[in-house]
Amino acid sequence: MIDKKKVETKLTIAERLEKSLNSLLGKNRKVFLIVLIVIVVALIGLGIGSSVSKSNLNKQFNLIDELEATYAEIQSMDSEAADYQTKYDELLAQLQDLSGKSANYSAFKAEYLLGMIAFEKGEYQKALESFYSVYGKSKETYMGSLSLSNAAAAAEELKDTTLALEYYTKLIDEFGFSAAEAPKALFAQGRLQETSGNLELAKATFQQLADQFPSSEFGKLAQNRLALL
Repeated sequence: MIDKKKVETKLTIAERLEKSLNSLLGKNRKVFLIVLIVIVVALIGLGIGSSVSKSNLNKQFNLIDELEATYAEIQSMDSEAADYQTKYDELLAQLQDLSGKSANYSAFKAEYLLGMIAFEKGEYQKALESFYSVYGKSKETYMGSLSLSNAAAAAEELKDTTLALEYYTKLIDEFGFSAAEAPKALFAQGRLQETSGNLELAKATFQQLADQFPSSEFGKLAQNRLALL
């Protein structure tokens, strides 16, 4: 059976709470309204901010796609063409602007392209700095291993074989054999070790490359080197 006294007690407590709440709202209605308005405005602001941020990000992605296309176009142009220098200068300015805007793929790719341009111009120190900077910022993406490989190539152009070997070794240690640049890095390791006179280590590296990537271009080159060493 239902205990009427308990029900009445519960109703009484509920009624008291309701009255207390109504009294509190009545006395502090203005305060609650102000707080509510502040919360609503803040939520609207967050929504607008998020929308603007997403819009800016999309613009940057679209821009880097356009700049990559322009970079490819310039590479195929005659450097003596009338509009070559204008397009080149505009591309450089836009890449520099985008690379310093934020920490996202578009900014990293812009800095990477600046490294490519510097490398093609023979400005190997500048290229190395750009590539290594991108590597440091994008280790979780494919650009990490690619940039580190290019930094090693720039170091080789600077005749700094010790630094180049360090970067190629770092690439294998950090990204493993799954990295697209792994076969090239291993071959470069073996080549530099051979050049420095460390033939046993070079043989071991070439053998590792031949075992890991037997059908790749670099794997076949490694097999040829092993036959000669």
